[in-house]
Amino acid sequence: MPDAAPERTDAELLEAFRGGDRRAFEVLVRRYERPVLGVARRFCDDLDDAEDLAQRAFINASERAGGWRGGSFKSWLFRIVVNLAKNHRRDNARFDRSEAAQEQEATPTEADADKRIESAQMQQALREAIARLPNRQREVLLLRIDGDLPFAEIADALGITEVNAKVNFHHATTKLKEWLGEGSGG
Repeated sequence: MPDAAPERTDAELLEAFRGGDRRAFEVLVRRYERPVLGVARRFCDDLDDAEDLAQRAFINASERAGGWRGGSFKSWLFRIVVNLAKNHRRDNARFDRSEAAQEQEATPTEADADKRIESAQMQQALREAIARLPNRQREVLLLRIDGDLPFAEIADALGITEVNAKVNFHHATTKLKEWLGEGSGG
């Protein structure tokens, strides 16, 4: 049975879990832990917070499995993580988000320190640019890139139309190219 579990569909695994098979949900967790963490990571400044958020998303999904109405389990799971992430951002908005507070890493000492610093600066610029996007555009972008969801599932996860998801993605990528092409980030 363990060898056949990864080949089972999400719906089959969820039904087995609802029937009492705890290992079926473990397969779902293993299947989606990386993309869920990727989405959570985009909403959190700290890896520990992102891991906590991803874990809470799976716990929430397992507790609400009885209410799953069918459709794509993946998009349902991403809706949960996005909602938790939005709550996390709102709740943590009062904390210090200044550049000084975020730059608590040790200075690199290796020969390629300049490359690592440049890469870190580019990643920081991208994070800041993504954070500047309107909420809906950011959500669509993150579900498409980090969640690897098709537009139809993004639409389902966010309660919008597929066309609206595509339009938001287009606007988000256009803005990011414009902002990051400026070089100054603003």
